[in-house]
Amino acid sequence: MLGDITINLLERLSLVLVTTYLIFQTYVMRNIVGKRLFLKNKITIGIIGGFIGIVGTLSGINYNGAIVNFRDIGVILAGILGNIPGGVVAALISTTFRMFIGGITAIPCSLGTLTAGFISGVISKYHGREHFTFLRTLLYTTILEVVHLTYVLVMVKPAELAFEITFNILFPMILTNALGVSFFNFMIINIENQLQFTEENTMNSIFLIMEKSLSFAEKGLNKESANVIAKVILENTNFDAIALTNKDVVLAHVGSGSDHHISEWPIIDQMTKKVINSGRELTIVNREGINCIKKDCPLFSSIIIPIKDINGKLIGTLKLYYSKYKTIKNADLIFGKKLAQILSLILSIYQINKALKLTTEEKLRELMSNMSPHFLFNTLNAIKYISKEEPEKVAYFIDNLSDLLRYTLRENSQLVSVKKEVDFTLNYLTLMKLRFKDKLDYEIDFDDNIEDELIPPFLLQPLVENSIKHGLKDSKLLVKIKIERSEQGLKIIVKDNGKGFKIIRDSGKGLFLIKSRLESLYGSDYRFNIKHILLGGTMAEIIVKNKSGERV
Repeated sequence: MLGDITINLLERLSLVLVTTYLIFQTYVMRNIVGKRLFLKNKITIGIIGGFIGIVGTLSGINYNGAIVNFRDIGVILAGILGNIPGGVVAALISTTFRMFIGGITAIPCSLGTLTAGFISGVISKYHGREHFTFLRTLLYTTILEVVHLTYVLVMVKPAELAFEITFNILFPMILTNALGVSFFNFMIINIENQLQFTEENTMNSIFLIMEKSLSFAEKGLNKESANVIAKVILENTNFDAIALTNKDVVLAHVGSGSDHHISEWPIIDQMTKKVINSGRELTIVNREGINCIKKDCPLFSSIIIPIKDINGKLIGTLKLYYSKYKTIKNADLIFGKKLAQILSLILSIYQINKALKLTTEEKLRELMSNMSPHFLFNTLNAIKYISKEEPEKVAYFIDNLSDLLRYTLRENSQLVSVKKEVDFTLNYLTLMKLRFKDKLDYEIDFDDNIEDELIPPFLLQPLVENSIKHGLKDSKLLVKIKIERSEQGLKIIVKDNGKGFKIIRDSGKGLFLIKSRLESLYGSDYRFNIKHILLGGTMAEIIVKNKSGERV
């Protein structure tokens, strides 16, 4: 009897394992698995785990009023993946269904499942996903199943029936649940590793492309730069052809089909026009969508992705082609999106340089020009390195860099609010923290009631840059920014605990430009001092009177 129950339960478990594996291969699940989970995704994991628990209950075998099942698999798995929220949500769904079925073990089994979900969530929260190796998962699940069956032993009456049920279903329950959770977890770890490998290869290819095309991209998106960029992409990817367009014509087409896909021809295919009009990426899976005039064209499928400037305005499209014997994968779509985003950032340098030439305030233009291609390249290179260990943060830092460049491009006022200037400097510090990691930390302190006060733009960033440039040392550099009202006016302090510098003029022209701009805006009605701190470090202090002007 015991052997039959175990074999039947394992057979049903194997079917559930195969089904769930197929579910976890879907695009939606791959977007959740392997990433840093927000509460929404944890709850989603909990719901999925709850339904796996329901399937585990329905697949169970009746034995003397009890159900020999593998319900706890979904619940424990949800706890491992979704921490406490995932485990509890899965447990509530599973136990609700179990209570609805009823039977003499309904209450103790529900308590056992709730315990399994909560405890697995707690372990995951405080030890992380990596803690759940195959053997540890086996051990934890075994312990949780023993606790589960202890509830049955204690709560079911009469005691003789409880004893018979508990010790007859103990082995099949532990075996199926422990093996099930361990194999599920092992399966998900493999999926995560595949995603990480794909992400790492994607970012490595993107940054290699970026490095080789950066100097040409500074000229903007024209026929010359487009042709070079397209060739670099083709050489460093598995695509059969690459094309770049602006909103009207094909700027470059390299690879298969280049004999009849000619540069500077007007865009004729409706799919590209659709992407240009909607601003959304589109996957084409047949030749009809490519709409080539040549019948024997080797191009069979394509991804068309919009390229936008940092203001979100569309400037062109990137088209990635495969021949007939290759299929577009989800990884290709991810690669295309990220490549287009990186190209947008690089091409934005052209816009920034063009805008700077039109700036009427010479000294402000010099200060803004510090946001150079060199800075952009160093920052993107730092993003490349974190993509290996924390790929989920890549999009965040790229967005952060976009905000930084957007402020640099749009800002043309003499005065901006304290909040906007602080937000801009915080973006800069976040990217510097990415680059220097544990060697740099920062604190920003200002009262909410002064966030609308007006100060010159690009005032804080050069001071912070100066602290980092001259202050970095073997121990951690701490940069503190404090803005407050004083009797003399608005006081701005940037202080660090770094090495400092020998003489003020060695700090470069950034500080000289700040002083010149303060003089032009405030005359003699300001104070700007830089001094060494007795115990080490440097402090820059600026005091300005309240001033009205145009806000950003």
